[in-house]
Amino acid sequence: MLLAEYTQNAAPRCAHIHVLSGQARTKATLAVAWAAASTQQPRTTGHSGGRNLQQKFYENRILDRYTAQEPKKVSLRQLVLFGRQLTQDKLIASANYVRTELPVRLAHRISDFQFLPYIAGTNPHLKTVYDLYWRAFDEFRKFPVVKTLDDNRRLCDSMRKNLLEHSQVIPQLGMGVSECADLVAQDDIDRFMHQMLVSRISRRTLAEQHITLSDQFDEDLRHIGIVRADCNVARLVHDCALHAAGLYEDAYHLPPGSAPQVIVEGSTDATFMCIPAHFSYIIHELLKNSMSHVMQRFSASLDDHVADAKKCEPVFPPIRVTICSSHSDIVVRVSDQSGGISPNILPYIWSFTHPLKARNLHNFHSVPRMEARMDEADVVSPLTAFGFGLPMSRVYAKYWGGNVTVHSLPGYGVDAYVQMPRLGNAVENISNRRYHIDATTTAE
Repeated sequence: MLLAEYTQNAAPRCAHIHVLSGQARTKATLAVAWAAASTQQPRTTGHSGGRNLQQKFYENRILDRYTAQEPKKVSLRQLVLFGRQLTQDKLIASANYVRTELPVRLAHRISDFQFLPYIAGTNPHLKTVYDLYWRAFDEFRKFPVVKTLDDNRRLCDSMRKNLLEHSQVIPQLGMGVSECADLVAQDDIDRFMHQMLVSRISRRTLAEQHITLSDQFDEDLRHIGIVRADCNVARLVHDCALHAAGLYEDAYHLPPGSAPQVIVEGSTDATFMCIPAHFSYIIHELLKNSMSHVMQRFSASLDDHVADAKKCEPVFPPIRVTICSSHSDIVVRVSDQSGGISPNILPYIWSFTHPLKARNLHNFHSVPRMEARMDEADVVSPLTAFGFGLPMSRVYAKYWGGNVTVHSLPGYGVDAYVQMPRLGNAVENISNRRYHIDATTTAE
């Protein structure tokens, strides 16, 4: 019965499709361009006449049948309640929910690609993502109804394969939007990037939750799938701080303990319901930003410290993390003495594609795969800037009904705030609103 909680927020299925004025031509033109590009690198599709999948779907309007459906949003609490006392029937019900939900969410994002301006839609990096999404859409929409545990294992194998293949999506999106930054209005391409990333989080959440539930079947664990019902905030902050400190000490060839100390204070026993991988990414990115700028600002002090080996006091001022909690919310403040954010940069810190940041996205050429997780920093130097971590942190927070805000104290430092719902009652914050994006000859 709890499967109903997965679907109770779904909008009624709608057979009538509203197409925004002037966009049908853009969609058709871009479809022809992608089809032409696809014929240059033919794939065996198994369809008569050798027609590629894109052309076949445009002709049959299959995609429109899925974009006419609204995603069935879930909350963390629903995932936890459903995953407790898991039975075979519940596991199979979960499999069929994910099996039918993934193609709906993929279809909406595929449609976003089709409404890009022609010049942006033919970008090779964006086309790579489009092709990945289309193949996944086709695979999951055709996957048969799951009836047995063997069927479920095959579905999990398919999802694992797609999760691995789609780990290149973030770098490809980053390179694609960086190359389109001068061709499309900044607000439009930022909105497109935001929609892509939010939807990506939502699909990976559903897939990873079900895969982990399947792996945990018949086990009694405190984690329910990928969700933790009683995550201790202070412990998580401590783990992120140790990891970030190690990264910068390795990057600057410093002895252990040289990085800025992180002092955790406030409600250190506070817990909340979350997906630890999501919250860890947010905290880790904020601590990395603080450590990086504090170390840059006080680098002269480090040189003096190295010259005088007898000094034992801390080289850098500490970073203070304050945890506050109420019945409904958790708030974490990260305070540093980095000197503040330049007024020239502050208005654009949440943008993915502003010219001051877009050039950093070219660094994705050196990173073939990225899943936006804390442990990925082990293989990417923290000195490599992407201009991606802060806006991505806000995407993660807003997806679960929270937020990340930043206040700059000129000449002193930065206070960053993370607010998250504590009880897991907020449903996924995903939107299927379709935006018309126009090409522009100048960057906004």
